[in-house]
Parts: sequence; structure tokens; C-alpha cells
Amino acid sequence: MEFAVGTVLALAALAVSWIALVWQKRGGTFKRLHYTAYYELLTLQRGEDVIDSLIDGPISVNLEPSDQRLIMPFVFELRLANTGAAPITKDDFSSPLTIRFGSHCNFMGGSMEVNRGSISEFFGEDPFEIDQGCLRIKPFLMNPGDEVTLSGILNGPVDDDGIEVSGRIAGVETFGYLKPKDVGIHLKMHVRSMLFERMEDWPATGRVEAKVLVIQKFLPLDDIAPGAMQGHFSTRLNGVPVREMHVVAFTFNAHSDRTEDPNDGSITFETADSSFLHCDVMLDGTELSEQRARHFVIWNDKKVTIRARRIGRNQELVVRFISEGGVEDLRITRKPTSVTDVEIMRTQVVEDPLGRNLLDMQPRFLLFSQRAHRKFHTDMPRIKNLMQHSREIKRKILHGD
Repeated sequence: MEFAVGTVLALAALAVSWIALVWQKRGGTFKRLHYTAYYELLTLQRGEDVIDSLIDGPISVNLEPSDQRLIMPFVFELRLANTGAAPITKDDFSSPLTIRFGSHCNFMGGSMEVNRGSISEFFGEDPFEIDQGCLRIKPFLMNPGDEVTLSGILNGPVDDDGIEVSGRIAGVETFGYLKPKDVGIHLKMHVRSMLFERMEDWPATGRVEAKVLVIQKFLPLDDIAPGAMQGHFSTRLNGVPVREMHVVAFTFNAHSDRTEDPNDGSITFETADSSFLHCDVMLDGTELSEQRARHFVIWNDKKVTIRARRIGRNQELVVRFISEGGVEDLRITRKPTSVTDVEIMRTQVVEDPLGRNLLDMQPRFLLFSQRAHRKFHTDMPRIKNLMQHSREIKRKILHGD
């Protein structure tokens, strides 16, 4: 019975979508706008300590050339489309289009893309006005199927309701908001041995298990908002600009007691193309002082030596560096007998990290999206009776009314 009900309702929904499509093709002239937006903290790390660090720690994101420090940098992508069957002209606007980010969140810069023509053809000259917590766009022509994508960087917390688009446009009652189809940043991970080419050759773990993790510190703003980063923003360490900032973490776990083997000494890593800039050392979850850290680690900008022999049974040593560059050429130049292999894991942000979470707003997708078009379908004059009839059928089948 449940299967039959589900089938009937699915067929009814399909019929509604099909009738809507036919109605639209036969000259419907409704006006409709939809938008979808997604935002994330610029840094790949999360947590209150990360925010605190960006506010007054050694790592910062700065606006150039003013050197203004961004206290809570977010990146975002917003897509706005005319999903109706009639053009929206400049004269239809009674006020600018407003993109609101938050009462304490400001637009700092970004880029705009359109799916037809050029930016100047689409918007005209000087179409944007930045105000407290929002960005305003002067009236412009949007033909059916026109789509605008705005991406960039924000400073400050986005409101709880998220990024919103509003304005007064003749014939457009509301702006339809489409929730992102997914949340979170997708990463690709690659794991390999630094000593053995084939996985079947990987040996059993020795006295000390060693791993290296390499991850980008920030989302790639140049990919999210092309051209927005160049000359306008910088990522810094202790006030010095650093390009391609990465976190390189060396982790060592000792599974047995120290030995007296003279060859069980230190392990050394080297890079020529990247530079190690800053180091934090933790032993069993406790951060060590600079003097105590030197008991385990000696390093300069190209070489890191870790005294694996000094790691006691069941101890975990984590040596975390900030580097300029992704140490793609990292190699082992010295290895103790207690370490039989070193696994290195690299993470990479997938292409278009924000945009991939946004819904496609082309009509052929939207017509079959119940969430996107529930209100549109129920408002169409020729569809309202059909929807009411389908609800009556559902009630009769489920309740026997």
C-alpha cells in the first residue's frame, strides 16, 4: 500500500512538473529570480583557537595596500539567475539589488562572472556600491536564463540567516532561495611511502611509527574568485607575506622502549623548493617551550632533523611547521633503524570548492526540484486545481476519507 501511495504521488509530481514545462513553453510570462549561496572560513582549519589566532596570532590575512588585518575572513560564492520566462528590465527595479552578508560582516573584494556577454554589457559602468554589511547593485537587465556569479572574501561573521538577496522588482514577489546541495570542503588525499615505491613492499612498523601530513593553510582564493587575490590580499606570518602557505606536520609514535643502538639516532628531511618558516612542537598533546623543543628538533628553512631516539615508549611527538610552498620535493636524507618507513599524506582542495556545493539553476533542473519550485507550482493558475486534487487523492488513499 505504501508503495502504491508513493508511486501515485511521484507520478502526480512528475505530471505537475511536465505541465509547468509545457505552460512555460507556450508563452508563460511569469517573472522569477532564484539565488543560492555558500560560504566558508578562509582557513582550512576550524575552531575558536583558529579564529583567535587570526585575530592576534602570528598568522594573518591582510588587505593590501592598507595592511588592514581581517579578523574573520570568509570566502563565498553566490549565484543569481532569472529562472522565469520574462525579462526583468531596469525599469522593473524600484531600488538597487541588495546582497546582505551581516550586520558585522563586510564585503572586502571579489570577482563577478556572467553567463552571457561581458560584465560591462551586463551591468553598465560602476554598477556596485559597498555599504556596511552589504553590497548593492544598480538596476540592470536580466533576460530569462541570465545568470550572475559573485565570489570573493568577507570580513566578519555572516548573519545566522546566511547571505540574503533582496530588492523591490515589479512582478517579483520574493527571491527564491535554494539551499546548497552539500556542505563542507571536499579534499583529495594521496598517501604514499617516502621510501618504497610499491605498497606491497611496505615493511612492518618499527619501534617508531612516522607519518607526514601536508595540507594547505588557506582555501585557494585565486580559484574561488579569480583575480581578487592579486595585489589586494596577502597571507602573512609575523607580518611577512607568505605565498602558498602550508602546514607540514611530522608525527612520531614510539611503540617500544629506547634502544642503545648507535644507528638509532635522528631522521632528517630536506627540501630545496620550499621553506620552513615556523615550528611548534607537542609531546603527548602538550606544547613544548622553545628550549624543550630543541631537545627533539633542530631545523632551518631547508632542513628538519628530529631526534627519534629520544621519544620514549608510548609517547607521541608532533612537530608542526608553517611552510612557504607544499614541500613537493621533500625527501629523507638520514634515517634511524627505529624508523622502517615514513608515510606521507598530501591533501588537495578539489576544483571549485564552493561552487560545487551550489544547485544548478537551469530550468530543466529546477522544474523537477520540489524544494525549489513548490511555491511556484502552487501559484500557477492552471496548476493549483491539479495540486489540490492530488492532495485529495493522497488523503483518500491514506485515510479513507
